[in-house]
Amino acid sequence: MKFNNECVKNMCKLIWFFPLLFLVSCDKESAYSKLLTNEYPALYEHVYERNADSLLNFVDHPNEFIRTQAWRSLINTPVSDVDEFITRVQYSNSREAWMALSNQELDDEHLFRLHDLWIERSSLRKGISLVLGKQGNQNSLDILVQNFNDIIGEESDYEYDAALAIGRLMMDYEINPVTRKSLLRYAAVLNNEDLYRAYFYGLYRDNITVADEELQNNIWDAYTWVQSPEIRQYVLRISFNSAPAKTLEKLPVSDISEMNVQLAVELAQQITKVEWNNKLEEVYSLLLGHENPVVNITALEQIAAHNNRSNSFDEVITEKIVTNSVKEAAVRLSGIEALTDRSEYQNLVDSLADKNSYLLIKKFRILQKLLEPNDYLDLMEKYAEHENRLEALFASQSLQSWWSELKSGDITSALERDLKEMLFVFLNRQDRSVTYSTVSFMEDAGIMNENDFTQIADLLSDYKMPEDIEVFQAFGGFFKEHFEEQAASLINEWSEWGSTALNKSLDEQGWEVDPTSASKPEFRKPDWEKLAVLGPEPVWILETAKGDIKIKMNVLSAPVTIAGMDSLIMEDAYDNVPFHRVVPNFVIQGGDIESQDGFGGPDYVVPTEGSEMQYDRGVVGIASAGTDTEGSQFFIMHQWSPHLNGNYTVIGEVLEGIEVVDRITVGDMVIDSYWLSTEN
Repeated sequence: MKFNNECVKNMCKLIWFFPLLFLVSCDKESAYSKLLTNEYPALYEHVYERNADSLLNFVDHPNEFIRTQAWRSLINTPVSDVDEFITRVQYSNSREAWMALSNQELDDEHLFRLHDLWIERSSLRKGISLVLGKQGNQNSLDILVQNFNDIIGEESDYEYDAALAIGRLMMDYEINPVTRKSLLRYAAVLNNEDLYRAYFYGLYRDNITVADEELQNNIWDAYTWVQSPEIRQYVLRISFNSAPAKTLEKLPVSDISEMNVQLAVELAQQITKVEWNNKLEEVYSLLLGHENPVVNITALEQIAAHNNRSNSFDEVITEKIVTNSVKEAAVRLSGIEALTDRSEYQNLVDSLADKNSYLLIKKFRILQKLLEPNDYLDLMEKYAEHENRLEALFASQSLQSWWSELKSGDITSALERDLKEMLFVFLNRQDRSVTYSTVSFMEDAGIMNENDFTQIADLLSDYKMPEDIEVFQAFGGFFKEHFEEQAASLINEWSEWGSTALNKSLDEQGWEVDPTSASKPEFRKPDWEKLAVLGPEPVWILETAKGDIKIKMNVLSAPVTIAGMDSLIMEDAYDNVPFHRVVPNFVIQGGDIESQDGFGGPDYVVPTEGSEMQYDRGVVGIASAGTDTEGSQFFIMHQWSPHLNGNYTVIGEVLEGIEVVDRITVGDMVIDSYWLSTEN
């Protein structure tokens, strides 16, 4: 048998290559392991203390990863000398450092210094623009506009950050109308998703109206020639805010049933601004035929709230949604709620809601329209004492909308008396979620008087910090509004506990407390050796009935958070836990392993692990009630939301299954949760 000499040579090269690859891989893994077990623990001792001076000793560390993580740690750590901090940041000139500066308290003098640096040092403009976008003032906007030609110049590497700063600042500060129009006309023709959204972010987020008709046309033109659904989404909101009837008239309908989910949700949210007409019916009908349940639900909620809608459209809703067994229960219940006459579907409502406790809130909204006030209150009383705490919670949540929609003639002294008695039944459950919801309603109802304070205050004695922080935050606002004098001593007692998050809330509510005085939380500390075994980018699998979501985690960015989650994952704590919150075109949120409603978590807290990473579509973050209150709850982004940047821990991003994220509705369960085996 003859051998080709060249082939033999290549085979020999491959034989040597594989051991080399193995050695390189092992070296990388070993370096990661040493970093996590030898270097990170020392850094994190200072993170736990939130000691900025100590953390600054690490920003010049010889190891790049430690330097980076030290700057990230300073994102959520207040510094004592901001001027000195600016100096350290400019010499670092890293994105993490600028993000840390953007979260500090900056005054006009600090901004004046940054403005000078922006003008004098073009190499710093990218980072300074990031800071100005979050904390800039009128002078910041003026400088950016005056230097606009440099910003869009060929040598600029900072247009995105400057564009986002301009987009935000021109919503709050004055800009010459001609200059504003010129700037937006430039932005309107950009076939670049990132830059387009950055310039228009302020208009989009703040629902600003564009009055100039020529500029309206410039903005709308992008819908016809740009294929990007992200740009079209911005065009839709701005155009419907500015000229709703004209926008609907120009809107093509041929592709609505196949639209990108975020674009379809945006359309559903915006067309309610138009008077009911035949084309509007056509658009709604196509949205109801969309295969995504979130699109269907959003459209139905808008239809239900639409004034002057045609009753004949009930036939479309009934055919496409209510009697369509292919549609999921949440969609069909939303369909029944959107009908003008729901009376014949009460039995169907009961059978659909019985499949999922999280659908009770929809059932209750439907029954509010079908039952007399006293009958509805009797039903809520039964739920107030129900063994299933989730059912009691959703009953308490339903009271607010029910009460606000009652006619004045329906509100009698007897009804108010019975309602107050029922509210105390809810409060006596001593359930943080139910209590929080009940207090929210009590603020609006106006049925409590000064004689009720002692009874209410006594109910708080069994709540503890930090696990019940939301209860104290809710009562802080309620007491300030209704019992300020009686509650003053109680509030002082709470402030002495030293919770940064609670004291900040009390300060914002108007109480005279020091929001900066705080005792340090007892954080869960990781087993660094065990965390090193997990690897730098483990993949977390969330199995749902709608498909799997695979999340690539970033251990070096959020080691303490992920170590805590690892302990829960290994205990199957995330199994059969629902996504309890879904905000279309924003987030889905789950991971409440305790109460499954957003008010619970594990028996530990971890520090906020700040990040310079943007909250883009698919990014996964950790929910928080304030700095250093994080636990098990996580959220996944539907779309880019830069106002979250630097404020929440980022743990990773969706690797596969973003289309599953788009289909999640409230109550959908994580059936199974586990780490992807490296052997797969």
